[in-house]
Order: sequence, then structure tokens, then C-alpha cells
Amino acid sequence: MIEIVKVQTRKELQQFIRFPHQLYRDAPFYVPQLNAMQRWQLDHNRNPFFQHSEAAYFLARREGVAVGRIAAIVNRMHLLYQGGQDGFFGFFDAENDPTIAHALLAAVARFLNRFQLTKMIGPENFTTNESVGVLIRGFDSSPMIMMPYNFPYYQDLLLANGFSPILELSSYYLTHSKLPEGIHAKAALLEKRLNQKGITIRPINFKKFDTDISRMRLAYNEANEGNWGFVPLTEAEFQHMANDIRQLVAPENVLLAEMDSQIIGYLVSLPDANQVFKKIRNGKLFPFGWRHLLGSRRKINGIRILILGVIPAFRKSGIDWCFYSRISRYVQACGIDGAEACYVMKSNDAMNRMIQRLNGEVVKEYRLFEAPLDKFLNSSKK
Repeated sequence: MIEIVKVQTRKELQQFIRFPHQLYRDAPFYVPQLNAMQRWQLDHNRNPFFQHSEAAYFLARREGVAVGRIAAIVNRMHLLYQGGQDGFFGFFDAENDPTIAHALLAAVARFLNRFQLTKMIGPENFTTNESVGVLIRGFDSSPMIMMPYNFPYYQDLLLANGFSPILELSSYYLTHSKLPEGIHAKAALLEKRLNQKGITIRPINFKKFDTDISRMRLAYNEANEGNWGFVPLTEAEFQHMANDIRQLVAPENVLLAEMDSQIIGYLVSLPDANQVFKKIRNGKLFPFGWRHLLGSRRKINGIRILILGVIPAFRKSGIDWCFYSRISRYVQACGIDGAEACYVMKSNDAMNRMIQRLNGEVVKEYRLFEAPLDKFLNSSKK
């Protein structure tokens, strides 16, 4: 019999965080998220997401042993900006048993129903700015930093419980050897034309980091307005995200397009720290995890293009092409062969065309799902 427990104690939270390490202990491509990082992410007092929204965490147990976990999420900013009556589930992990998945999803449905919501969407770990979706293709390699990884049966668990696909996303891999001939010469001409119009492209200034980040947030929110499920990030949320990223990047990883002191475009790339985290199998830095962290950082040979955007008024001006040229030169100088551009919506025709022009190859695919709460509320009453 499956028992569902709402996480309330420190011990239960620890079990919630560590369950994936147990589930994937023999999976060669699984990369554990550091326990300390996930503890911060789930903390209602520290994560700025909880300044406006809320969540509850649940464990599934069989004979006292954890067999699954899930989070129920009420994103009030989503309800404000997107309308509707959508709730979310995230941090979904479970053994290959539809009854476990059903018990977890029913717990989410009961929680969301208290807020008069009628539908649940997921997996989405709080917002679309974080880990989203179920991996449906690309199980034969480890995920890039901040990307999900799961067993192939996850999609089947959701389909068996009446979920339907709602959104598909792709990850592309770009390599120097396959970039179109003349990309850098073309970018140089485009930058010259942009400069003549008063538009410059530069790395972020760490000495004026907070100022650059504050102005970048405005561009980020404007560039993403209208995208599926997008909700503007608050100053606190964006600053926290930026502070985390700052620990990993060089200035050249963050490129800004600027005009009249206004940020009009941006590209953020991250060294693939998952190559280090993969060696810390239990997610614990102490007592030996620090050795891997400190000893392997300089050996990272992968990079993820985290976000790229240009505000609508300056699209089709070549800024994105210049970004790709610059980051390509930087990555090559670091001795890295290529980069993975993650979470490209299949419905984003302009972005897909751009990456395909750069001869990017789809290496992973992800899918989000939705289902009405009634399906679980009715069954849970039987």
C-alpha cells in the first residue's frame, strides 16, 4: 500500500531531497543536484519565489521506504499574468509504477483544489525559468547544468494517469566544425552596422554587476513576454538567479547588446558544472565532495547556452548572429568544441530557424503535460 506524507519535518525534507540519489544510484548518466542547492531552492524563507507564491512537498512511501516524491505549486504570478486556473507540479520522481505516480498526483490535485484551481501542468520546478519537462529523447548522455534527466518511463507514467502533452522543447548541440562558413566575417559586418546605429555588444561588467543585472532584467522580461507560460521575474528573483550564475561564469559568458544605456539583448552561457557534480553521487559536499568540486572545475569542457533574447523592436537586426559568433570564439579559445542550446520551444520558429542555420543538431527533447484536477479528485474519493 502506498502512503502519501506531506513534508513537514527536517528529516522528511532531507528524504525528499535525497530520494533521486537513491532512485538513480545505478543510472550512469544521472547527475545529482547538490543537496545544499536544492535545500535552498525548496526553502520558503530563502527562495524569493515564495514572496508571492507557495508550494507543498509530498513523499510516497511503501512500508516506510520512499518510492516517489512531488511538489504541488501555486504560482500566483502565473495566475496574475497568464490568467486561467492552472496549478503546477514539479520535483517529480518515482519508481516505475503508475499507482505510485497516481497517488502523488492525487495529493497535488487535492492541494491545488484548495485554491480553486482546475488544472495541473508539469513537471515545472516552480517556474519556466528553472528545470521543466520530462526528458523524452536523449537518454544516452548526461544533462547539461540545470537541465532535467529522468528514466524513459516517466512519460508513460503521466500518460497512464490521463495527462496530455502541452509543450515540446529541444536542446541543440552546436560545434565549431559545423558552423556556416563566414559566420565571423558576417558578424563583424553586422557589428559595424550596429555600431553605426549606436548599438554595442559587450561582456557584462562585474564591477557594475548589479546595475547591469537590473537593466538586463527589464530586457529579459520584455523579450520573453508572450512566450508560453512566461511570467516576469521580480527584482529579487532575477538578482538571486544572477548571483548564483556569477559564481560560475567569466564576463565573456554574459554578452549584452546596449543602446543609449538600455540593454536590448543578452546571451548567457554557463560552463557545464554537471561534469563536476556527476562525481558527487550523493549530492553531499562533505566530507569528500569538495575534492571533486575544486579538483575538476578547470577540466570542464562543455558549455550551455542558458538564455538568449532580443527585445522585439531590435529583432532581425543581426544581434543574435553576433552573439553566436562571439560566444563561439570564446568557447573555442577555452578549448571547448561546442555548446548546447537548451529549451528551445518547438513552436518558436524564429529561434529554431536561426539555430538550424548554424547547423545545430537536436540531441535532447522534453515534454510538458497537463491534466484536469477532477480526474484525480474523483478517483481519490472512491
